[in-house]
Amino acid sequence: MATKKVIVNSGYDTDRTNLSVIYYEGSKAIFMNDANMGVSISGDLAQASRKCDVTIMNTKDGETREVAFKLGRRIRILSGGTELFQGIIFGYEIDDKGQQSITAYDANHYLTKVSDSYRFDNKKASDIVKYLCKRFGVKMGKISDTGYIIPKLIIRDKTLWDVIVIALTETRKKNNRQFSLQSKGGYLHLVERKEQLTRMYIEDGANLIGATYSSNIDDVKTQVSLTGGDEDKPIKAFAVDKNAKNVYGTMQHYEHVSEITDQKKLLALAKSMLPKINKPEQEFNLEAIGIENVISGTSILVRESMTQISGAFYVITDTHNFGPDGHHTMSLTLSRTFDVAEEDYDPPEEKKAESTDGSSSGSTTTTTIKGGRAKVPQTVRKWEPMVRKYARAYGIESYTEILLAFMMQESGGRYPDLMQSSESAGLGRNVLRYEASIKQGVKYFANTLKKAKGEIKLALQAYNFGEGFIPYALARGGYSMANAKAFSAMMAKKHGWRRYGDVNYVPHVLRYYEGSTTTVTTTTSSSSKVTNSTGFIRPCEGVVTSEMKQRWGRAHEGLDIAKAGTVPIRAAASGTVSKSYVSASYGEVIFIVHNINGKTYETVYGHMRKGSRRFKVGDKVDQGTQIGLMGNTGRSTGQHLHFEIHNGRWKNPVNPRNFIKF
Repeated sequence: MATKKVIVNSGYDTDRTNLSVIYYEGSKAIFMNDANMGVSISGDLAQASRKCDVTIMNTKDGETREVAFKLGRRIRILSGGTELFQGIIFGYEIDDKGQQSITAYDANHYLTKVSDSYRFDNKKASDIVKYLCKRFGVKMGKISDTGYIIPKLIIRDKTLWDVIVIALTETRKKNNRQFSLQSKGGYLHLVERKEQLTRMYIEDGANLIGATYSSNIDDVKTQVSLTGGDEDKPIKAFAVDKNAKNVYGTMQHYEHVSEITDQKKLLALAKSMLPKINKPEQEFNLEAIGIENVISGTSILVRESMTQISGAFYVITDTHNFGPDGHHTMSLTLSRTFDVAEEDYDPPEEKKAESTDGSSSGSTTTTTIKGGRAKVPQTVRKWEPMVRKYARAYGIESYTEILLAFMMQESGGRYPDLMQSSESAGLGRNVLRYEASIKQGVKYFANTLKKAKGEIKLALQAYNFGEGFIPYALARGGYSMANAKAFSAMMAKKHGWRRYGDVNYVPHVLRYYEGSTTTVTTTTSSSSKVTNSTGFIRPCEGVVTSEMKQRWGRAHEGLDIAKAGTVPIRAAASGTVSKSYVSASYGEVIFIVHNINGKTYETVYGHMRKGSRRFKVGDKVDQGTQIGLMGNTGRSTGQHLHFEIHNGRWKNPVNPRNFIKF
């Protein structure tokens, strides 16, 4: 490799990288070796493709372009004889002085650009990858055998990337093997985690430039207090992690578990909960002298004395920067776990909801975000009712927790302009106070979300940068850290400022949010019309596998309805959610109170899929509205819905067969 020795600030003796950019116009290869050229190559273990940004002075005379770059053409980045990147130009920009920026993605990016519907029977995930590549002309390299045969996948209107992620997620659930996609030399590779292990070292005094370790105990609980059985005369159980309590202080989780009436079982539950909630959150970030083959998905060994980041880590995100002077550095986000993209198998719902008499009701389609929760202190959480009020008013109630997360980022709930929204209303800084700040902040975010076409990260960054960032990013493939940095640099230069906005605004906000940032489409009934004489409809499809009777020495107070696959659970009648929580016995469960012909009933929907509950206490739901998915949580021996009807409130069970034909 053509290199020469230089000494960098870290004191590490390294090679200066001699970069070449090769642009292909048909069969013609054009080599670019501009002395002022800069290259950034980045990747994320949870994303389909790697990205490359090139900045270059594309003129010799200051009047004409030296190379007429075109969209859709191939570009390669070489370090000596080693290929660092090969991909396709998806965007570019050039100014009147000839300064040009080029954005390219590797071939795997096309996986996100092709949508279709598919059915696979008795196929491995690796077989599905091969089929999709062959069908759509994606060049294949090594495709590792994933082992597990998936009985059936029926997927509609999904990208190739989504299909592959779903298949790999199903595989991981069954055989605990993890795989990721890579692009090398223009070929797609499917690589197992164990094949990506390396022995690369990063350590202070050698190749480490900087390190940041952050940890917080905001969500730590050092003791658990549970009550069970009758709320008037409950049994009690208490568990404490004395070591954690001595270190972090007293932070207690409380829950009433009405289904458990045995004190020993309640204590066992309390003890089992502690290991899941008694550990601080951690973040690891490094900047180091560049090592070309350290990319997202690989493992490295780290030793840094000040932050005490030490041991083996997986690289989750990487950005390799090659400066005009030839210096190669890399910025890495690390994790102790292999955090690949995952997506549960979730076939699309029927467009029309069927009533018990076979008729169809009208439907309304709404785009929302899947359930998540802001990890915020009481100084922010206390504003939730007001945030939710205005989120509902502007049609984005399902984003309430995201709104709380960026209130935490903006003010921590400590300053009057809670959402720092005054400037978005054309006012000076910190003019709006409390409720006025929330109202304007929610209104502005709703507007950015609409313009960002529902892309949450893009809307978040636009809240910080201003709405001008949205068309800029959409023209370059959407939100990315590279786009944020480029826009910030452009605007700072335009205004003559040292910096413009917070390029890390999205990760700064999302560190206070736990859950998916993926939007989902929900189809709900447009009418609460009762569809049979009793006022109830079937809550789901499936076969009744257990009746309401004595079972295993105790009363089974409802029906068990089972069906394989992804099965929507729907409200059996219109009403108000009275409980929505995770129970030791019911698992993920929702209770709904109904008033039918002047009479009160309460229905229970137990063992729903983890994370699938769509409503909280106090929410109004129409008959036929999907409230979750059939699952196997809590004390359950297989996927099914445990369904109860109570005459009056809970604890007065009646047989659902008296109301619904199964």
